[in-house]
Amino acid sequence: MNLGLIAFWADERDRWPLWLPVALGAGAGGYFALPVEPSITMGWAALAAALLAITIAFARRARVAMALLAAVLLGFGLAKLREAAIATPVLDHAIVAHLTARIVSIEPRERDARLVMDEVRSGAFAPGQTPRRIRVTLPNGADFHPGAWLSLTARLDTPSVPVAPGTSDFGRWLYFQSIGATGFSYGRARTIPPARDATLSERMSQSVEGLRVRMTDRIHAGLPGSAGGIAASLITGTRGTISDEDDAALRYAGLAHALSISGLHIALVGGGIFWLVRALLAAIPAVALRYPV
Repeated sequence: MNLGLIAFWADERDRWPLWLPVALGAGAGGYFALPVEPSITMGWAALAAALLAITIAFARRARVAMALLAAVLLGFGLAKLREAAIATPVLDHAIVAHLTARIVSIEPRERDARLVMDEVRSGAFAPGQTPRRIRVTLPNGADFHPGAWLSLTARLDTPSVPVAPGTSDFGRWLYFQSIGATGFSYGRARTIPPARDATLSERMSQSVEGLRVRMTDRIHAGLPGSAGGIAASLITGTRGTISDEDDAALRYAGLAHALSISGLHIALVGGGIFWLVRALLAAIPAVALRYPV
């Protein structure tokens, strides 16, 4: 074995626990790097093997090696089970379909609104090939609310693929939201009676999404234009009304990530922790009078 590697690993002793998330990510990355899709059985087998490795580690036998192996297997197994949980048929060609569906979320834009919809029903899809969710742009989409059932005619197509090697895979991003088709409606949609009653969890989700829509409307009412779009993106995660110029400027400045959902979470958590630490330090006279908190 390479002596330099052994020395490096010995120097890392105090940081061995920090290698566990690295191993977890390596396991998940290994799943996505496979040239073929593994079966769900492999996902469960990886979790079982991870449990066995954890048991061996607790028995104080090769504890570090077993812990790292367990993390790798856990990452692989969880990635596969996550994929199985959100898997959806993906449309492989463009179609025009009359369909009914239920609104999951609404993203207002300048002249229309982009809706994510589930419970899709249409005779235009082949048996067993109906996507779990679709994303459709409607000219009157902002007139509806989450949880409403709509009837509409839309042109649907396959989610876009990367425009160049190594660029963002928009289709994969949609797939992991269970969205198997995107498109736009012909004409205006209309509401229909619900095909079934909403469950408790669905009603709670619809209430949260409805609050998000109302907050976005209030922001745009008080701060119109692209500035309101940026504020809404930071607060509610909807970014459909940001102008192309401002969007490009944020990308060039390296700040576009702050408008994404992950960036929004980072900004809120970071800002909250900053405020809390300053408030606590300011409440301690011995600290506040001696240091610029």
